[in-house]
Amino acid sequence: MLTLAQPLALLLLPVLPLAALLRRRAEGRGALGLPDLALARAAGEASLAARLPSLARYLGLALAIIALAGPALPPKTPVYLGRGVDIMLAIDLSESMGAMDMRLGERTVTRLEAVTEAAARFAAARPGDRIGLVAFGSRAYTVIPPTTDRAALTQALSRLDVGAAGRKTAMGDALGLAAKRLAEGPGLSRVAVVFGDGRSNAGEIDPETAAGAAAGRGVRVFAVGVGGDEPAAFLVSHPLLGRQIVYEKAPVDTVALTAMAQAGGGEFFRAEDAAGLARTTRAIDAMEPSDIVVRTREAAPLAPGLAALAVGLLTVWAALAATRFLRLP
Repeated sequence: MLTLAQPLALLLLPVLPLAALLRRRAEGRGALGLPDLALARAAGEASLAARLPSLARYLGLALAIIALAGPALPPKTPVYLGRGVDIMLAIDLSESMGAMDMRLGERTVTRLEAVTEAAARFAAARPGDRIGLVAFGSRAYTVIPPTTDRAALTQALSRLDVGAAGRKTAMGDALGLAAKRLAEGPGLSRVAVVFGDGRSNAGEIDPETAAGAAAGRGVRVFAVGVGGDEPAAFLVSHPLLGRQIVYEKAPVDTVALTAMAQAGGGEFFRAEDAAGLARTTRAIDAMEPSDIVVRTREAAPLAPGLAALAVGLLTVWAALAATRFLRLP
């Protein structure tokens, strides 16, 4: 599909047929008012050669107007070359992720909101890599398998809700599911990044054991402890008093998360605010470099070629009009 830098210039195109019509009517009246000239002119109009100057003039003017509009072919869709890295993001949806102790710009947001925003930026910075998403609470489930579709991943992240998978935390099951999704991936390397508070109290497998099993399948595990240790604000619904703000402690189990990361051959990071999350994702990005090379084509302007063709046609018109094609008024 063509793009136009100055689309309003195309409004000049209707002027050309109007000018041609007015000129034809003026010629039809004849400068001397003699009927025999009209008959001679009608005979001459049947010849294509006699029309060449007029055709060259109007076609040249039309091409000049189109060139003025600045048409261009849009850039081609980027092509990603390389094996890339397969990554699964595992995000905690348990009640503790509803703690409003994270600053995002001028706003105070929940831990989950801060994590989804950081995860979206992390994914956007790695075009071509396959990135998927696992969510977990009392149970773990695959939200989206590893994919290069960033729009689908961003949309999936925006739809995550605290409590959607239950009130508890099955972190080990989530890591096991992520490793299973990654095990047979074609990537240069395979990585699982777990975001949560580390307090696993549900599921069939403990996080450290799951991390060891993931490492055995070639999956490197990173753990990100989200939130602070001070009492945090929670928005709750009271059956009589309605929605209220209450303050509760939701500490991060740094010991459990560190043990899980070490068992998985990765590292543990602590993110007490949105800035900490940004630093963490940048560090993981640097530790797991991708071999993806992006090939694309710039927008191809058509205006220079059209302008040159217009000049050529108008030159032809001027040359023909000065020769045997010169017509009486």
